[in-house]
Amino acid sequence: MTLKHIFFLGLSFAATIASQAAELGEPVPQCPAQLAESQTTLDFSRYKGKVLLVDFWATWCGPCQKSMPFLNQLRNELQADGFEIIAINVDENSDEARRFLQTRSVDYPILFDPQGKCPSAFGVQAMPSSFFVDKTGKVRKIHLGFRETDQSEIRDQVAKLLAE
Repeated sequence: MTLKHIFFLGLSFAATIASQAAELGEPVPQCPAQLAESQTTLDFSRYKGKVLLVDFWATWCGPCQKSMPFLNQLRNELQADGFEIIAINVDENSDEARRFLQTRSVDYPILFDPQGKCPSAFGVQAMPSSFFVDKTGKVRKIHLGFRETDQSEIRDQVAKLLAE
């Protein structure tokens, strides 16, 4: 196979992924993640009328670990106003993620996707990746990574969507 063929195969693959990725202003992509406590598959239609933050994370991701206490606090503060978080773990070994969660206080739903279908559907490019979904079910903002200084930006985005 020539370098030219490899290049075009790569472009085709990237175009396929991009066509499936979450886009601003478009409906949130469906994906087959399952709730941690059951075999129930994620259904985004259950969250219509709420502002939703879909957070992709992994146990090996330091910024993911740092974001959890803040996200938990934010969710608990704003849940009564119509805000919810769902976190999708992408570790290949969900048992490892379950053990990790036993050492954390997380009140929002955790889902598992060891096959990685959800990150593909959303076009996840970094860990953590947060997708802000408005009350109509459309992706309105994508936030990559997490630093302590991101907290006010995340809080402001949630407040803006709740006010709509």
